[in-house]
Amino acid sequence: MERNEAADALEDAKRWFKTGVLAGEHGDYNIGLYSLEMSVEIALKGVLVRFGVTYPKVHDVIPLVMKIFTEEKTKLPKEFVDNENLIIDTFRELLKRRGPAGYTFSSNIKISDLKGDFNAYSKATDKVIGLCQKVIEK
Repeated sequence: MERNEAADALEDAKRWFKTGVLAGEHGDYNIGLYSLEMSVEIALKGVLVRFGVTYPKVHDVIPLVMKIFTEEKTKLPKEFVDNENLIIDTFRELLKRRGPAGYTFSSNIKISDLKGDFNAYSKATDKVIGLCQKVIEK
């Protein structure tokens, strides 16, 4: 069977999302936020792979995703294009929170203080992954 890297990325993104949700349910909002960021990042990297884009080994791939919105717009599902702001804004905000969430042990951040951010971004993350799935499976 031939490997489908974009589909594999999507499956990994879904696993990261499930991990994030479980962490949040247990009050581990730092791990939850970190996992939400990873799920969006990997889902978007799956979209990049779908269009033959080699992504760098960095977390912030927003410039490459923006390029897909510009150069491949006619090949993207309408719902994905219509939600460009949600996709980019959600990823950008999660990227900002990734470092602090991942290193609460070395900062003044209390894990319980991350609950609001976790709750705010978990629904958006679920939607972004679903939108990426439509692109990857198209």
